[in-house]
Parts: sequence; C-alpha cells; structure tokens
Amino acid sequence: MDEATRNALADALELLADQQVWNCELWHRCYDLVTANADDELVGYMADDLIHYSGRPLFRREPRPKDLQRYRQGFRDFAAALRERLSLSEYRRRYE
Repeated sequence: MDEATRNALADALELLADQQVWNCELWHRCYDLVTANADDELVGYMADDLIHYSGRPLFRREPRPKDLQRYRQGFRDFAAALRERLSLSEYRRRYE
C-alpha cells in the first residue's frame, strides 16, 4: 500500500471515529479503502475486526450513535497504527 493510500485510510478512520451520527458516504469510503488494500497484513486484519464480527457485517443497517461509540477507539487505533506503519504483531502488542 502506498503512502497516499495509507494516509487516506487513516484520515477516513479518524473522521469516522469523530462522527456523532452515521455518515454513509464516509463509511463506504473506509470500506472501499480497506477492501481494496486487504492484502496488507494490518489492513486485512482490520477488515476482519472492524467490518465483521461474529461472522456478520458490522453495520447491516444504519447504526445508532451508541453502536458507533463501541468502535470509535478501534478506528482511532487502526489509524494510528497505519500512520506509524506498524506490523500486525506490533499492533497487537500495543492495542490488544
């Protein structure tokens, strides 16, 4: 993944973490960037962790603000890891 894409994804995740209400356009931007770069080890893990849980998509319908609240820190942690170019093992040591 090139630096511009890495920064674009980190920016989008940080913006998503700051949203008080559901922003469909921003979510789709994050989703598209994650799925297009899922061959990156950390981004692939992010896809599994943020987009799916319990084998189901994270957001089937428009989530309520309290639904988003649970994921805000996760979005921020992944953004920070991307900016610092952490490996998956480094991410796990630091954030899990």
